Amino acid sequence: MKVLALADVHQSEQHWDMLNRAVQEESPALVLIAGDLLPKYEGILAQVSFVPRLREYASSIRAKGAELILTLGNDDNQLVIPEMEKGDREGLWHYIPDQVREVKKYDFCGCPWVRDYPFAYKYWVAPDSPGELFIDPVQLGPPAIINADNEIEQIADLKAYLEDKLSVTDSLDSMAEQVSDLKRSIWLIHDPPGGFELDLCATGNRVGSPAVYRFLKEKQPLLSIHGHIHEAPTYNGGIWTVKIGKTRCIQAGQVENDLSYVTFDLLEGEIDNLKHSLYGYPGGEAS
Repeated sequence: MKVLALADVHQSEQHWDMLNRAVQEESPALVLIAGDLLPKYEGILAQVSFVPRLREYASSIRAKGAELILTLGNDDNQLVIPEMEKGDREGLWHYIPDQVREVKKYDFCGCPWVRDYPFAYKYWVAPDSPGELFIDPVQLGPPAIINADNEIEQIADLKAYLEDKLSVTDSLDSMAEQVSDLKRSIWLIHDPPGGFELDLCATGNRVGSPAVYRFLKEKQPLLSIHGHIHEAPTYNGGIWTVKIGKTRCIQAGQVENDLSYVTFDLLEGEIDNLKHSLYGYPGGEAS
């Protein structure tokens, strides 16, 4: 079974056009998108108006014979969540935030949550674990969420706001308990694991999630797909995949004006023919 995986399609609507062409060329059975779906060139508040186009793109992908499995990410307006849930009920896509979904005899799990960063929009920010709260020392604007009227609303106390949220660790562990066989599970985790080359920013900072790293090291699922720090391969020498023990981790975010994606075959719980659309087959890896 051929799979096409990517993340961070939000750079422009043209990336959705390119994705449709890639699906036509690659003929995958599954398309996996690990967060950041909605174009942001007109601002995050305008994303709600993109939902009809998103449905059209998803319908086009489905018409090509591929099932679509996805979650939102930190740059996606949370007001589209009801529409994502509606599309899931209608069979347009599998929307899997904090959920386990069996598709074609594999369990797919989605985690949209990220640790804090300098940017103001904080809806998708969460603690690493209970009692392990990171707040970035650099804040580029007053912390904010989007209210029900699709307006920016400042968060009065960021620490209290984050302490009240489900942690990344709790989200991941809760899903793991529902998975029948972790060795046949595939995880769409927007935040990359900390300590590897998949989280290197253009600034030179490494900002991946220690909670995600600990989870992957302990649970050893088959595969994890990440984005968020999608410039990492540009600055780390082209490394887009690493292994944590036996778990294969992929940085599938956008790095160029062209579309970045990864394809592979799933063969009885094994990954074969792993290839990046821009970088080719795996080169340097960590373990």
